[in-house]
Amino acid sequence: MKLRLICLITFITLGLTACTDSPEWTLLYYPDAAVKPNVEHSGEFISGYYASIEQCHAKGKGLLRLSDDKNPDYICGHLCVADGKNLMCKNQVVSGR
Repeated sequence: MKLRLICLITFITLGLTACTDSPEWTLLYYPDAAVKPNVEHSGEFISGYYASIEQCHAKGKGLLRLSDDKNPDYICGHLCVADGKNLMCKNQVVSGR
């Protein structure tokens, strides 16, 4: 019985910790990089939120591979915050294609 209780408490603790982690990386996917706006005006291009830069790049590269768009590109923004229509990111990492 004690083992079940310990397992249950551990499971709940790990589950709550995982649920409270906030994503630090924002994927901005641009279907046409020729008309790519600056990051501050890219709120409509948000394509997901990720815990690590590796996850953000993996998703961005996957979108590029699967895209039928003519000139796609993506940026991973670190610690982005939306303020009305503006998007502010602490850092930005370009796709590196």
